[in-house]
Amino acid sequence: MPFVGDEPMEFEADPASIPQSALDETGYDEHAIEDVWIERTFEAGGQTQDVVVTNWQAEYDKTIDLGKLGVPIDERLRAAVCTALTTPKVSVLDRTFNPVGEMTSEELAEMVQDRYEGMENLERVDEDVVSITGESTTVGEFEAEADLVGEGVSIDLTLHIAEAVESGDDLVVGVGGYPTELRSGERPNIVSLFEAIEHNG
Repeated sequence: MPFVGDEPMEFEADPASIPQSALDETGYDEHAIEDVWIERTFEAGGQTQDVVVTNWQAEYDKTIDLGKLGVPIDERLRAAVCTALTTPKVSVLDRTFNPVGEMTSEELAEMVQDRYEGMENLERVDEDVVSITGESTTVGEFEAEADLVGEGVSIDLTLHIAEAVESGDDLVVGVGGYPTELRSGERPNIVSLFEAIEHNG
C-alpha cells in the first residue's frame, strides 16, 4: 500500500484522443484537451490521506444550424459534442477511488460539456453495446431538457454515456450529446467516435 503521510498523494491519468480520420468522417473538430483536478480526503483505521487526482478530457464538437431545428436562434452553434474522459484507478487506505463511478449521469454529463446548462428531467430511454479501446461496454442513451449556454433557450437534448472501461492504469469514459431532433444522424456519429477513442493504457 502507498505510504500514508501528510503530503497529498497524486495520481494522473493519460489523456485519450480521437484520431483525425474519425473526426473527418463524422464532421467533428477538436475543441480542447484539458486536465481536471479532483481532491478528496480518505479516512480509515484512524488514518487520513489527501489525494489529488488529475483527470483528462478531450472534447470534440460540431457546428449545428439551430435555425433549421425550429429553435428561435438563427445562427450556427457548436451544439453537438463528444468527450473522451480518462481518470486513474486509485487505491488508498484499502479503498478504491473512482470519481467517475461515484457520479450520477447528470453530474457526468455536465462535467464533460460546456454547451448546455440547467440540465433536468434526465431519462434513460435506450442502451447499446460498443467497443471502447477494445473493451465492450454499455452505452446508456438519455433524453433531457437543457438551456443553451449564453442563449437562454431551452432545447431537447439526447445524451450517450458509456460505462467506464479499463485501459491500463486508467478508466476511459465516452460522453456525447446533441439536439434530439438530430438523433438519426448524430447517434451513429457518436458511436463511431466512441469506438475510435485511442488511449495508451
